[in-house]
Amino acid sequence: MKRFTSLCVLSAALLTADAVRADSLAAPTPSPLSAGNHGTVLKDKVNVRARGNKTAEIVAQLNKGDSVDIVEHKGEWLRIVLPAGANCYVSTKFVKGGVATSDNVNIRCGPSTNYKEVGKLAKGEAVEVVKLQGDWVAIKPTAHCTGWVAAELVEIAAAAPPTPAPITTSEVVTPPVSLPAAPMQPAEQDEVHVRYVVRDGIFQAVKDTANAPAPYELLTEEVDTRQYRTAYLETTDKNLARYEGKHVRVRGNETWRRSQRYPVIAVERIDMVW
Repeated sequence: MKRFTSLCVLSAALLTADAVRADSLAAPTPSPLSAGNHGTVLKDKVNVRARGNKTAEIVAQLNKGDSVDIVEHKGEWLRIVLPAGANCYVSTKFVKGGVATSDNVNIRCGPSTNYKEVGKLAKGEAVEVVKLQGDWVAIKPTAHCTGWVAAELVEIAAAAPPTPAPITTSEVVTPPVSLPAAPMQPAEQDEVHVRYVVRDGIFQAVKDTANAPAPYELLTEEVDTRQYRTAYLETTDKNLARYEGKHVRVRGNETWRRSQRYPVIAVERIDMVW
C-alpha cells in the first residue's frame, strides 16, 4: 500500500512538472524589434523628440495615419527616421553651396550648439537648403536623421516572414500494368516576392561578379572576424567608391526569388549611417 501511494505522488509531481514546461514553451520571450520595420501613427499631434524622454526638444509633429520607418525600439520609445518637415540645422561653417565640407558634421534640431544633434553629414554629402538663419542653415532631413516617439502612439506593422526553402518530396508508384508515359508538365514558376525595404549594413563591391545577380552587396558587421551577406544591391549610380566598407542605409524595392539564396534590392537611395 505504501509503495502504491509513493508511485501516485511521483506521477502527480511529473505531471505538474510537464505542465509547467508546457506553460513556459507556450509563452516565449518576445524578440527585440529590428531595424527596417514600419509603423502607423495612432493619434494627431504626436511629438517627435530629439531624445527618448519627455523633456527633450520637439523636432517635428506627426498626425494620425502617418507612416514611419522604425530604426530602434528602446523601452517606451521608438527611434524613427525623421519626417520631411522636421527641424534640422547645420552651421554655415560646414556647408558651402549645399554640400558638406567636412566629415562628421552635426545636424542639430535648432540653430545653436545648445540643441541636440539628430544626425551627421559626411564630407561631400549634398543637402537641400530650406533657408538661412544667421550662422545656420535649415535643411531638409537626410535619410539618417532620426528622432524619438512614444511607442504606445505607433502601431508597428508585423514583419514579413522569411521566404521558406522549397520542399522536395518524391513518391514511387509501381503500376500493376504497363501505363503510357504521362505528358510533360510545365516547369514550376519561380515564386517572386517584392516589397519596399529600408536596410542597414556594410557596403561592398562584389568580387566575383560573374556569379552574382548585381555588382554590389550589403554585409553584416564583422562577427568573429567574419561577415555575412544579407542582400545584393542593384543601382545605376557608378560613383559609389566612397561607400566602400562603410556602414550605410539603403532604401528601395527588394526582389526575392524562390530560386535565389539572397534578395536583390534596386537601390532608390543610399546614405551613410553614423
